Amino acid sequence: MVESVRRQAGDAIGKRRRELGLTLADVAREMGVSDGYIWKLEKGLVNLGNVAYGRLLALMRALRWTPEEFTQATGVAVPGLTTEEMPGIPPVPLLKVPLKGSGEYLVLGLPGLEVDPRDLRALAHRGGFVVYREEEEPEPGELAVAEPKEGDAPLSPVRFLGLNSRRSYVVETLGCPTERRTLEKGDWMLHRVVGEVRVWG
Repeated sequence: MVESVRRQAGDAIGKRRRELGLTLADVAREMGVSDGYIWKLEKGLVNLGNVAYGRLLALMRALRWTPEEFTQATGVAVPGLTTEEMPGIPPVPLLKVPLKGSGEYLVLGLPGLEVDPRDLRALAHRGGFVVYREEEEPEPGELAVAEPKEGDAPLSPVRFLGLNSRRSYVVETLGCPTERRTLEKGDWMLHRVVGEVRVWG
């Protein structure tokens, strides 16, 4: 993030804090950081693009900004996050998750949950969707999306069973019947599934 953008963002944050009658300590407490960190933030010495996602949400909470208001004031986009307002109902954070290979998005309303949208992708599967985080490996027993490193074989959800003696992935397909497969690490990547959306017609 260039220095002028950082300075603009810092000025906007400081102005908003003063408008709300908040001290540096008030905002720092909400974010779980020191007063000095907030001072640096307001002076444009902190790159907001590198701030942990949870802290960014805490900053918006402290300053009573929606993601759109935050972006409008600071010029810093919050990737994948927006809100939708309906009269009489508090705004709900919406995650826009890219649908792999389609140019479309799966939009999820997640009230009360803080989910980092970076690297999230969705894959259509059995009339619903699986949501996964790219390049985050699963633990044994967890669902994952298997993606070939080369070629155009389709991505497929699997259950990761562990590594064999050759350090290859051992997975189980989710079809009926299930089938156990070995995927060479040099040829495949596994991405950890973090959520499922099921649609009954």
